[in-house]
Amino acid sequence: MRANLTELWLILAIAVAAAVAGIALLRTRFRGPGWLALAGGVGVAALLALAQFTGRLGPEHLWFRSPTFYGALTLLVLAAAWWLRRPAPRALRFGVPALLLALVGLAALLARSDGHSTPLAMLMPTLGKPAPELSYFDDLGAKRELAEFRGRVVLLNFWATWCAPCRREMPMLSKLQREYAKQGLVVLYVSLEEPEVLTPFLAQNRYDGLQGRLDHAADFYDAGKFYPLSYLISRDGRVAQRWSGRPTETWIDERVRAQL
Repeated sequence: MRANLTELWLILAIAVAAAVAGIALLRTRFRGPGWLALAGGVGVAALLALAQFTGRLGPEHLWFRSPTFYGALTLLVLAAAWWLRRPAPRALRFGVPALLLALVGLAALLARSDGHSTPLAMLMPTLGKPAPELSYFDDLGAKRELAEFRGRVVLLNFWATWCAPCRREMPMLSKLQREYAKQGLVVLYVSLEEPEVLTPFLAQNRYDGLQGRLDHAADFYDAGKFYPLSYLISRDGRVAQRWSGRPTETWIDERVRAQL
């Protein structure tokens, strides 16, 4: 599912408006519609936060990258505080939030049980972690190390010949290599497949950048667990960004230029 930032802000604004209108209606004789509006607003905010937390809206809108996640979370916290201050039996006051948390947790588990979920590490920020060791064989069969590119910006991409999103993404990465090669960008495509699979594919499909066959990668990279996986590594060897799936060209371009 794809959405732009304007659409996410609109969804959040509707959720806030519904929640505020619901609380206002509860002070009138229209308590039924008030509860419906409040529940609807809180529900929309919860779904928005859950979708961003689990990466369902794409890597561009992952929770730690998107202000709308924090806006939705703020609305949920304020709604919970308002609820807990209401005069109601203790079981009801604390039971309803507990039930809602359980439902959100169950929804998160179901969202990750479809067999297509990204590695959990991809849902967390890198915090500028130094890029762990990685070695690969180049197109001449020589063993190379990721550390050789220190001083240049590396876009490390794990892909597979059978991966349709990978094949759609690679021309875009190839374009970035052509545009920013002189500024120090290296696009490194790494596959886990054998030479007899890679060689004929690359003979028919040529991409700007370096091709490699994985020799060894630290567990940090989750190599082979999901395709495509990408890591943007700064000139000083730190992981500036990582993402799974295929973000928009504009989003990747902005992240690359920020490191050049």
